[in-house]
Amino acid sequence: MKKNVALFIDCDRIEVAFMSVIFDYFRNKEYNVCVKRAYVTKDTLNFWYDRLEKQHFKVVLGSSQSNSDLKFALDIAKAINTGKYDSIAIASNYREFSVLAGEIQSMGLESICFYQYSKGNEALLKRAYHTVYNLEPNREEDGELVEDFDDVLAALESAIEGLDSSVLGKRLSDS
Repeated sequence: MKKNVALFIDCDRIEVAFMSVIFDYFRNKEYNVCVKRAYVTKDTLNFWYDRLEKQHFKVVLGSSQSNSDLKFALDIAKAINTGKYDSIAIASNYREFSVLAGEIQSMGLESICFYQYSKGNEALLKRAYHTVYNLEPNREEDGELVEDFDDVLAALESAIEGLDSSVLGKRLSDS
């Protein structure tokens, strides 16, 4: 029997390209997505609107990020209390929404989180939610993530500091 899930997407903190990954997850795990809500601000509306319309999402437009976050949290609270769903899914990198996971679980519902990998969030999310799904599994390698060019430079600098320059000079002159 399929589980009924209410899906809430924070469009300002998740890339539109991952929407298909989220729906593939639900299809493969045999969930019935009953509620589809997407929270956007005017800054991200143009990127998301066509995809949301194709999937028949209810689009909630916030005037600012904090306004959108408030609407997001209120709608999740309403969904929790309806008694119609087996699971509540949150697609967001905003770690403060993990508080909602505790509320979801206190009502006996399954809490699911979809997120794009970012340093420091994964451990918190895994403690807060029943299921945590990293939308970017290939970005994580050997337990570490190289997020941007500055991280690469810092890692290289750290490796160079550990080298013994006299040994390196001798090896270079021998070749």
